Amino acid sequence: MRIVITGASGFIGKPLSGNLSGLGHDVLAIARKIPINSNSTSISWLEADLSAPSTYKNSIKAFCPEVVIHLAWQDIPDFSLEKSQLNLHQSKDFLSFIFSIKSCKKLLIPGTCWEYSNPQGECLETDQALPYNEFTRAKHSLRLWAEVLCKEESISLAWFRVFYVYGPGQRSESLIPTILTHLKKGRLPNISTPQNSNDFIFIDDIVNAFIIATNSKFVSGIYNLGSGMSTSVLDVCRYAEEIVLNSSALTNKLAAESQTKSIKLNYWAGIAVTKESFNWLPKINLLDGITQTWENINKP
Repeated sequence: MRIVITGASGFIGKPLSGNLSGLGHDVLAIARKIPINSNSTSISWLEADLSAPSTYKNSIKAFCPEVVIHLAWQDIPDFSLEKSQLNLHQSKDFLSFIFSIKSCKKLLIPGTCWEYSNPQGECLETDQALPYNEFTRAKHSLRLWAEVLCKEESISLAWFRVFYVYGPGQRSESLIPTILTHLKKGRLPNISTPQNSNDFIFIDDIVNAFIIATNSKFVSGIYNLGSGMSTSVLDVCRYAEEIVLNSSALTNKLAAESQTKSIKLNYWAGIAVTKESFNWLPKINLLDGITQTWENINKP
């Protein structure tokens, strides 16, 4: 199939583009900056900026995409009102153009687990979203708008609520890379809420879900992408310390110091709908995923 991917040089976009191309799909990968060594791949790269439609319209129209995977969301982790509105407007302009060329049959867009306001326990795909900040309001608005247009144009829309994805290629300031790089220096970072528990999902499992959706027929809807279980930040530290230092002394000390701290978050993805619709389940456990992340950090 002919597949357009925005944000194709990003954390999810780069491995997804490579995998889809490797499966024989014709991929037009859009990024504001084309990655180094991109000429050595079979991917067609387009350097374009969603804030300037003239940089992408002619190329996409000539390409006639059958599947569009819209990953681009500029300047993460800036979730301010200004950036959220910018991304919402750019996304709507881009997708309005996609709808106008009439070739697209499937649209895949990542949402966020943050759409679940004050989440506790299992977050079901059928739970109502309650946006509570500028970022989640922008995502919520985009989903509602896209649902209407996709229904009018008979386009299948998969809105993937992605939980705490991690792995090789993640921003160095994110939780797991930060823990690993501090442990490399023989210490843990300052963690204010070590008892909090989130749903950590490995990048390869996320990429696999997008590949399955690209190759499958599905009913438009919301689909959670998570491990289906919660893990405390303290346990993440313990796994990481065992990998890096073959010890748990630092984590045990942190656990003793944080015993009196309350647990403010403990939630995970309900993935029953995703499993049934796509026959998808995560395959990489947290220990193996952190190990792969550590190995990538230490690559020469």
